Amino acid sequence: MKRIVYVGILFTFLLSLVSCRKEKEPKGKWDDTIHSGIINIACDENFRALMDAEIGVFEGHNPLAVIFPIYTNENEAIRLLTEDSVRFALTTRDLYPEERQALHARTMDAKRYLIAFDGIALIINSTNTDSILSVSALKKMLTGEITEWTQMNPQSLLGSVRLIVDNKDSGILRYLVDSIAGKQALTDQIYAMNNPAEVIEKVKQMPNTIGFVGINKLEDIPLADKNKIRLVRLSTVEPATLANSYLPYAGDIHREDYPLWRPVYVLLSDPKSGLSTGLSVFLSLQIGQIVLMKEGLLPVTDPQNRRINRIN
Repeated sequence: MKRIVYVGILFTFLLSLVSCRKEKEPKGKWDDTIHSGIINIACDENFRALMDAEIGVFEGHNPLAVIFPIYTNENEAIRLLTEDSVRFALTTRDLYPEERQALHARTMDAKRYLIAFDGIALIINSTNTDSILSVSALKKMLTGEITEWTQMNPQSLLGSVRLIVDNKDSGILRYLVDSIAGKQALTDQIYAMNNPAEVIEKVKQMPNTIGFVGINKLEDIPLADKNKIRLVRLSTVEPATLANSYLPYAGDIHREDYPLWRPVYVLLSDPKSGLSTGLSVFLSLQIGQIVLMKEGLLPVTDPQNRRINRIN
């Protein structure tokens, strides 16, 4: 009987938390503390599996904390931060000067904290046997110099090369333009979907496509569908071979063998050190870093909590 009463009280308490969330408007109030409260945070959609895992562990250690993630593209996540709709954004870039000025106009600022390194995965249909590429060939695809699969493999029957990214405002597209294409104009054979899940679905359906997603996003693929796609191995030299090409796994990123990697940041604008700060600190501590590692990212500290030296 006592157990039933206890469960009933706990259930009532949890319902009250949810109702408080609906009744309160976080913007302008922010009455959370470093270990308790109800907040929204913004997160790049490519890190959904990671953030779901991190929030689950964090809330397990902080029973009075309730965190609602908003999964969206990188630019939208930062817009929410600059408008003070959230005070925590997980992204792969810092604020642009105009975005920081928008925060300054609210007498606020944001700090950038490096928490991990992420590999950008190239995925292809499992029927496509051309699964080893050089960075040079990838650049030529992005800029339109290579438009047909036969330009890389004369025996290919796949036809035109189609490239697919998750969103026109995505951090992955920005990375490809800045770091691979050298800010050259992109081919008209690159298509933007609405989210990473649509990228994966298109690659499953179309053998001539190459999709770009964060490595963590592959955690969301149902087991039954994983045999419908394959990862592309990338090489920094020509010709690309099995021996000199690598996959977007944490070990290959740590050794700097896999070329398409990027830093992952928490952008924090939380002047009163509330729950957003608490989550940020948690991500940098040993438990948070272990969760990162289990989700396929390279943490900034090793299991002994020693910082990993890496360019960022």
